[in-house]
Amino acid sequence: MGEARADRRSSGRSLGRITGGRPANLAMTRKGLWLWLGLLFVAPLAVYWQTVFHEYGFRDDYSLLREAHEEPFKLFRITTSNGRPIYGAALEATLRPLRVVGDLPWLRLLAVVLLASAAAVLWRQLRRSGWSNLEAGAIALGIALLPGAQITVGWAIAWPIALALLFAVVGFSIVEAGLRGEGMRLSIALVGGGAFYFLAALTYQSNALFAIVPLAAVLLLRDENARPSHLRWVGIHLATLVASLAAAFLLTQFIFDEGVVTEAARMRLEPEPFTKLLWFVRQPLVNSLALFELRDRFHTPMFFWVVAACFGALLVLGYRYGARTPSQKMRWLFCLLCLPFVAHAVSLAASSQAIGYRTVFGLSGLVLVLVVFAMRSAVTADKLRPRLESAALAGLLVVAALSAQGNAYKLIAEPQAREWTLIESAAKKLRLDADTDVYIIRPGIDDRSTEQVFDDEFGSLSSDADWASREMFNAAMRERFPEHLPAGSALSVETGPTPPASPGAYDEVVDLRKLRLEGDRTTIAAAGAGDATTASRR
Repeated sequence: MGEARADRRSSGRSLGRITGGRPANLAMTRKGLWLWLGLLFVAPLAVYWQTVFHEYGFRDDYSLLREAHEEPFKLFRITTSNGRPIYGAALEATLRPLRVVGDLPWLRLLAVVLLASAAAVLWRQLRRSGWSNLEAGAIALGIALLPGAQITVGWAIAWPIALALLFAVVGFSIVEAGLRGEGMRLSIALVGGGAFYFLAALTYQSNALFAIVPLAAVLLLRDENARPSHLRWVGIHLATLVASLAAAFLLTQFIFDEGVVTEAARMRLEPEPFTKLLWFVRQPLVNSLALFELRDRFHTPMFFWVVAACFGALLVLGYRYGARTPSQKMRWLFCLLCLPFVAHAVSLAASSQAIGYRTVFGLSGLVLVLVVFAMRSAVTADKLRPRLESAALAGLLVVAALSAQGNAYKLIAEPQAREWTLIESAAKKLRLDADTDVYIIRPGIDDRSTEQVFDDEFGSLSSDADWASREMFNAAMRERFPEHLPAGSALSVETGPTPPASPGAYDEVVDLRKLRLEGDRTTIAAAGAGDATTASRR
């Protein structure tokens, strides 16, 4: 072992080929390959199983489930106005076979399968690039457990986000395979990889930049004498990615200019770049540094900042122990100082400050790569035993899995199911006549059932919006009467943040403020929150 490390130091080669004295890219047995692939697919399914098959909808789930049947192509037009036509087309195609909220688990299951597929492709690419099986597995599986992945699984209509992730990883793998050849082979690979980047950009722009994750992972372990040179290698990869994003942007601009759809406000460029950079450091960058720990909207605990600081300090080990030659130092600095801005370039360029975790897949993935690289570097420098590295990576994955399971289920599935249950129970008991009137008292953020809430979807409400609460009640009525309302009956639904002035004017008053009495916020006073439903006219 010592001789192997000494030989590597003297020859000036990268860290990529030897770990613990053994080749990391040794051919794997067929049994070992299937075991790893099985783990990458089974683990996410086991983590998200409760969330996937819990009965609930989330915000737009209710309205889009209806619109896919009653207003064809409306969803496609909306997503195209945001530069995401493939997102709309794919989502509309998968929503049309579904009818009720109880069918939504199939879309959440599809999201898990796509995330696992992206993890498997990424694992294969990293392993071929010199990472050990465990290191590649920790990065790949960790990606499928990030907060962005939790949102993607928990929100049924978000599954195309995972599709864009898969497109990006496949695109990088095709380009990387082509760079091993020349001439026609390289040209075909660049066109093929660029086509997948193009598809990713038309599905979910920010996830096209997830290609930065495998780029950083491969760059850090490239051999010093590899061809093409590091600079040319990076240039080809980034040029292919940027050209594909530019082509997708020009296509959407052409669609806007032709008047096919109206351009959404978020498609405009950021007018205050320096303010945006400050926002980037304070929000997306810090949130990504914390990896699997969530940031609270109202009272961020000190633990969040400690976790972010610890991971930030750990990154430095990658420079101290892994950057021994000038080339390695330059590559590490490039990954740390330049690639974070590239990974978040779409959100930086757009004229909105969206801090959703689903927009920082690339940034969080880059942090995860640098963290694992730091551990690997410490092992290579004899500062950490390989067994301790394995234990640390296994511990990180256990924490990530527990966090993903808890966040997705307790901060998305359960609280959303509580809202849906209150609405559904009221709809089932409603007695219809020729002029049935329903009033829904919408909950405010203080009426939520979860203690933790983030500006993204974790711990948030669906029924606090007027349109969403209406869609929820109508969805419940469609489940009760699949074809149409009984002959001679009519239904009118009104909502408001406070009780109606004349409760007796309504057949049913649904009070969703009762949510505050459920979940982990039972210490909040129950004043003002009565029964979930009260029949007022009968």
